[in-house]
Amino acid sequence: MFTTTSPDFFPKRTILALLASMAMLSACGGGGDAGPDVLPDSITITALDGPSGGQVGQPVALNVKVATTGGIAASEISYTWLQDAGAPVARSSQGDGDYESTLSFTAAQTGSVTFKVTASARGKTASQSKSVPINP
Repeated sequence: MFTTTSPDFFPKRTILALLASMAMLSACGGGGDAGPDVLPDSITITALDGPSGGQVGQPVALNVKVATTGGIAASEISYTWLQDAGAPVARSSQGDGDYESTLSFTAAQTGSVTFKVTASARGKTASQSKSVPINP
């Protein structure tokens, strides 16, 4: 029998403690498969396209495309187009599709027109601006 004064007591006690710890860790199932990783909700503007210039009285179209994570569906996304700069223009339409939106407008005078588009879903937003010079 071992006593606390026995020279072999501490090494055996240490080994027993390690074995007990390993048994408890393996019983909890640590490190098992928790299933597929789920990405958090996010929305990103991947492109904001439009002409490099327009003409007075002629329609101009701007198109934004977005990408999402977290399973955000195209039907959940709302788009807001705001004119940031330039003389007021006549908006002729806004069409929303699968992960994109198009704004059409016609300028009545020369100068630069800037629009900012914001895409929103599930409390996440992404914004980008585009300027279009309008020529006579």
